[in-house]
Amino acid sequence: MFMYRNSRCRRIAALVVVLALISAACGGSGSESDTSTDQTTTVATATTVAPTTTVGTTDDSSETTSATTESTEPLEPLTASARGVTETEIHIGVSMLDFDALKQFNLVEEGWGDQIQVYDAFIDEINARGGIHGRMIVPHYEHYSPLGSTEAEAACIALTQDVETFAVLGGFLGPAEVVNTCIVDINETVLIGGVQTAERLSVARAPWVSGPAQASRSLRAFLTVLQQSGRMEDRSVAVIGAIEREEVYDGAGDLLAEFGVDPVLEAFNDAPAGDVPATDARWEVLAENIRAVGADTILLIGSTQGGLRGIKAGGLDVEVWAAESTGLENLGQETTADDAEGAITSLALTDQQQWDHESTVECREIARSAISELPAKGPEAHADGEERWYKGVHLYCRNVRIFEMLMTAAGRNPDQESFYAAIDGLGEVSLPGMPFASVGSGKPDFNDTFQLAQFDSSQGEAGALVSITDLFDVTP
Repeated sequence: MFMYRNSRCRRIAALVVVLALISAACGGSGSESDTSTDQTTTVATATTVAPTTTVGTTDDSSETTSATTESTEPLEPLTASARGVTETEIHIGVSMLDFDALKQFNLVEEGWGDQIQVYDAFIDEINARGGIHGRMIVPHYEHYSPLGSTEAEAACIALTQDVETFAVLGGFLGPAEVVNTCIVDINETVLIGGVQTAERLSVARAPWVSGPAQASRSLRAFLTVLQQSGRMEDRSVAVIGAIEREEVYDGAGDLLAEFGVDPVLEAFNDAPAGDVPATDARWEVLAENIRAVGADTILLIGSTQGGLRGIKAGGLDVEVWAAESTGLENLGQETTADDAEGAITSLALTDQQQWDHESTVECREIARSAISELPAKGPEAHADGEERWYKGVHLYCRNVRIFEMLMTAAGRNPDQESFYAAIDGLGEVSLPGMPFASVGSGKPDFNDTFQLAQFDSSQGEAGALVSITDLFDVTP
């Protein structure tokens, strides 16, 4: 069984780090670096699968099945087996971005609709089916601003101390991501979501899984798909790291060498995360360094939007590889669609692919039946100023499905030990927006679905990522 235990930014930039997360928080890709175990994991040779591959939905009716089998032994009585788990209920915390706060700072024009309604739709659907092993899920909600750690810390305390919860769904993103350890370390509470790093995982004293792949594993998968797609040959690559992804940057040169690429430049942007003026000033120097070595490709590891602005301002004629899709999925006001034009990244499914994919059909139907104001149109029809309901539908449906799968597998009277065992034994699954996914055996994130996507400024009113390859299954 794997166990990860004891073992101010400027407003605009902060948003970039944050919001980005989500899309990818939402579906595309995730972030952060691996545990030592993950760093030694080699991504299997990628095999391509058409984006229309049929993916069956997970059968969550284990309770019904077990109850109807021809067994003479009575079911184990339900007990108050852990904090937040009573004989009849499972109490969970749910953390959500405070888009109203972001709107007040003019950092975003739109949010994700009524996030509580979306979460309630998926939780109510499970409860209507009899809950998990007969227990009803009882959610407790808290919003937080990602622009710093203060509100996230308050939300953590509210969801782990003020009420007794077994698990928290969502975690914290952007500059607030450092507060994830408040959940899994200080308060020893199960977490599904958040942003994992090797350091954070090493102090976790409770089970922690996330949907998107950690940054170091995601980078390896990205390079694998680039190679399999014939895009790495004869490239002169400059690797530019940023302070918030230093762990990943430190190993990037060696990782590229495994793919037969010797970087012509490795440089580090040491501007504080979220400091737009400092980042832009640093990029004036970086742009000249890149020009001097004749690089034709730039691999950005962290601070994607700062890199996009710097490359554009420096007049560099290069192909941009963004190690994290999040910086391209929600451009902030400081970075334009023109800055991002042509940048290549990897992700699971684009917003539109998720909306259309059979793995999320049930999610859409559940949300539509519960929320009368939910727009019927998908991401491609989105107009500036409209709420992006589809973001929450995709991400929150996946979070709830992960929780349901693991709690079901953890048994009739779950506790953290059985939850660890459930993670370790779950193996390969399909999730909403992630046709290929797996967890366990030292792998604390789910996503194994990758494709190359390119930013196209002509898509919609603000540009969007569009798929340029088939899907690759990179299950280890």
